[in-house]
Amino acid sequence: MKREPGRTCLGCRRVLPRRALVRLVRGDDGVVVADPGGSARGRGAWVCPVEACLARALQRGRLSHAFRKPCDVGKDVLELARGR
Repeated sequence: MKREPGRTCLGCRRVLPRRALVRLVRGDDGVVVADPGGSARGRGAWVCPVEACLARALQRGRLSHAFRKPCDVGKDVLELARGR
């Protein structure tokens, strides 16, 4: 049986399969966007598609720490956090 790789949620810190999480990517311009296909280039961070986890991930400094550089949150990530 093949083992699926696990990723750690930035909000709740649980290790879950990749298919259960949403990937966030910091682009070259410093803006963080959602990457539902998981194919965008750049450093990625993973978060549960649950409002509480997204809210924790968007807390001050968490994304910058995960991406190891200052970053801004894109509009699609904010809409995802609001449940749209």
